Amino acid sequence: MVDSATELARRIRDGETTSTEVVEAHLSRIKELNQSLNAVVLLLESQALAEASKLDREAAAGHFRGPLHGVPVTVKEQFWLKGQRTTLNSKMFRNWVAPDDSLSVKRLRGAGAVIMGKTNVPANLIDYQVQGQLFPEGKNPYNHDYTPGGSSGGAAAALATGMSALELGGDFGGSIRVPANFTGVYGLKTTENTIPTHGMGPIPKGARGYISNMAVAGPMARTPEDLETAWRILRGSDENERTVPRIEWHDADGKSLADYRLAWVDQWPGHPSGRKMQAVIADFVRALEEHGSRAVNASPGADLHRRSLALYVRLFPQVITQGVPRPIRPLMKAQLRRTLLKGLTEFQDEYRQGFKIGFTNYAETMTLRSALIGEWERYFDDHDLLICPMSYGPAFKRCKIGTALPGDTDSMPYINYTWPFVACFNATGHPAINIPLGLGDDGLPIGVQVVGPYWREPDLIEFAKLVAQFTPGFVPPP
Repeated sequence: MVDSATELARRIRDGETTSTEVVEAHLSRIKELNQSLNAVVLLLESQALAEASKLDREAAAGHFRGPLHGVPVTVKEQFWLKGQRTTLNSKMFRNWVAPDDSLSVKRLRGAGAVIMGKTNVPANLIDYQVQGQLFPEGKNPYNHDYTPGGSSGGAAAALATGMSALELGGDFGGSIRVPANFTGVYGLKTTENTIPTHGMGPIPKGARGYISNMAVAGPMARTPEDLETAWRILRGSDENERTVPRIEWHDADGKSLADYRLAWVDQWPGHPSGRKMQAVIADFVRALEEHGSRAVNASPGADLHRRSLALYVRLFPQVITQGVPRPIRPLMKAQLRRTLLKGLTEFQDEYRQGFKIGFTNYAETMTLRSALIGEWERYFDDHDLLICPMSYGPAFKRCKIGTALPGDTDSMPYINYTWPFVACFNATGHPAINIPLGLGDDGLPIGVQVVGPYWREPDLIEFAKLVAQFTPGFVPPP
């Protein structure tokens, strides 16, 4: 197994190796594996080696920039790298060049990370596979016939195979958590407005402003310790982006499993999970109880999950159609129905409402959102963390977007395999983590989603650390 980012940083700091040696090893890994996986779509080899050399000179002089000094990192294609293209794997943005680094990238660099390049995404970040218009299709390292998940699919594949020590992802509808689940790594969807979103995508021509509701940046890693290191670097306000408040994060160190009031569900009303996922959750809950934890089956009432999905369907078009000319909106609406949303029969009124233009419509949506957030927070008054499915099951076979997917007894609409399990928490902004639990009988990774109230990332990460002591965690591909 390749070393964790935390261990690599320690070895560089203690003089056991150099950043140059570590970066060269990762570059070799990319050259060995990437041609078959299409995980990395921009490789900055000369720049990375030059930066590693500079960091080695600093280390020799006793100067270390931060906890990732000399560690090689990749970032999801959507993030700005100064002077490099940010395309979203779309012909529309094929020539869009970032004027600066994103704020998240700046923070990684400030902590000493070496940015080696960018990782693959689906076109416009809208899919749970990695199919686009500019780059070859991304594949799952555990079985190339399967998707690595999306939209941070290239990120997850690069991380799982050791091409990168750490990854910066983005989550707008499960885009960190689903790929993390499908490739067996840890992924953290952060509480909304805790990491600056500046530089998370190309700016449409003529745009004078942009809202980013539901979209968050977050780390992906092979260990919870690496996840925590990256999260601490990325979080916090910025003098140029006041949407991120100053938060007094509580410390979860020293907690035991018995300290957490855990709730669990293995499916949602109207959206059952598969037998494999239900068995994984049952085994996980049983293991928790054997190690001194308390867990109760407690689904939130008042149709809260369904109403959260309805909110997502209404807010999603309002975000993605910003600046889109009025005549183009019906075309986008119809295209989504033919592809990602094919077969989705729920929430048609909300979908139509989301495509309506007007500030009043948006204001009404945000008022609904505020009320739903409050309902979820009241649920978390009684439960510290919620264990729930990340998807219907493990990764599905690569296919044309919109294809009906097989279930245990029948097929289901493409969107229903993943979206109902994750988008509800984008709709409300709550933090959630993927905890990998090893491989199933089919050789594919599978894990669980754990959700918490606002600003409880320390508890999510600490919980992941605790359960890693008696669960398989990340298992490298064969």
